Amino acid sequence: MSRRILPLLALLAVLVTGLFTSDVPTNANSKMPIQKDTLDIMGGSILKKREFRFEDGDTYWMNQVSADYNDQPYVITIPLREEFATFRYREFSQGEDKKPYWNIVNLRDVTTLPVAPGFIETSGKYIWIGEPIVYKELGNGTVETFPGMELPIEVVQTSRGINLEIRLPQRAGYVSEIWAMESREPLVRWGEYSLDQVWLSLDLTQNAKWLYNGYHYKSPTTYEPTAENGYWRIPENYILRSFLFTGGSKAASNMGYVMLKTSLEQQEEDGHWKTLPLSQWLRDDYGIPDGFYDTRFNTGAANLMLKGCTLYEDGDFCESALQYADYFQRHAKANHYVIEGPRTGWLVEDYASTTPHLRTHVSLNHQLAEVNYLYSLYQKFGRPQDKELADTMLAGATNLGEKWILENGDLHYAYFPDGTFARADYPYLTYNDLLETQRLYKALYGWEEPTLARLIESKWGWIQRNNIPYVKVQ
Repeated sequence: MSRRILPLLALLAVLVTGLFTSDVPTNANSKMPIQKDTLDIMGGSILKKREFRFEDGDTYWMNQVSADYNDQPYVITIPLREEFATFRYREFSQGEDKKPYWNIVNLRDVTTLPVAPGFIETSGKYIWIGEPIVYKELGNGTVETFPGMELPIEVVQTSRGINLEIRLPQRAGYVSEIWAMESREPLVRWGEYSLDQVWLSLDLTQNAKWLYNGYHYKSPTTYEPTAENGYWRIPENYILRSFLFTGGSKAASNMGYVMLKTSLEQQEEDGHWKTLPLSQWLRDDYGIPDGFYDTRFNTGAANLMLKGCTLYEDGDFCESALQYADYFQRHAKANHYVIEGPRTGWLVEDYASTTPHLRTHVSLNHQLAEVNYLYSLYQKFGRPQDKELADTMLAGATNLGEKWILENGDLHYAYFPDGTFARADYPYLTYNDLLETQRLYKALYGWEEPTLARLIESKWGWIQRNNIPYVKVQ
């Protein structure tokens, strides 16, 4: 953080009597968690704390320290007050396949915890804790992490039990963070194989990071800024999808709520979520700068809000889902190709920016995901304009019929502004989108859409013939 910014924040802190505290009831429903955010100035550092207090006593908290010059680590102590406790974390096998497995250590046998997210379990106290992380902000929603600069959590044996001592480095220009969720009851009830495997598959260490201001994913080399250990804040949270659609634990339910609330903070007033980095290929092909609109990531983020609207009955999530739908309605009307057929259809462009640019292509998977969102929104709220646009967009795809199909049975990835088809499709992403579109269509109309059925048949045949490992995504 620059020295120019720190005095401004210090002045802000003085104006609010030295400490900014915000207790935010997250909904009029008294059963909703209470969110509390604080900001404090500690010498040359800024300390931000976030806490969610759940009705059953569970607590999620996160601390962030941004330093303007070097100082001693900021220390957080967690007393366990028990002589026996374990730490369960994800480890990887040494073979070529590097398969993840659960490793469990007794806290009596170690002086530090492995630097990894994991579950601390002892009598009457259960903690899911993230890995300590140190990073620099590169701008445009991107950070660069510095593995090895973080300090492992210390395990201190005392006469009253075990203390965990978290030390967040205060290094000039760096940010240090840690998060945890605490409960009196098990956050995940281990022993059910399928649930154990789901948690093993959740990655918050290698390809993704959960940070104070949201979910970050490994930065592509074609994004600017980028770095070897760069992560950008992506609108669609893949871990959150598992929490909402798989669930099965207090940890998933609680963290799902926290992640949705954090995503709300990133949503623009007009209803969309920006992709903040510059995409080199979008710049080169279409003249699109940084801070652009990506329909797939946005529709994914909004779909999570819609799911959260149902699961948590939180009005903020419902409003967010509707607000995005209104934004997308405006985007679709302004940026589409007309495809004639039995019903006039639209293909809606994948990307947009407030800066003038060339018209973009339309990916089949983007188009289907948007149709699916609009149909799902119609099922929830009954707004006729959502179903009307979904029908028009579906017609845009089906009017092209078998033009989507390649000679080998695979599908074209996208329709381009000159009316041609090109680029290789994903192995099974579009197939899953097709299945969901067919499911929603049948639920609304009572029968299957025949062109969708043909595309599904062709894509599935290609998957089987090429021995593609298939994963059905919810």
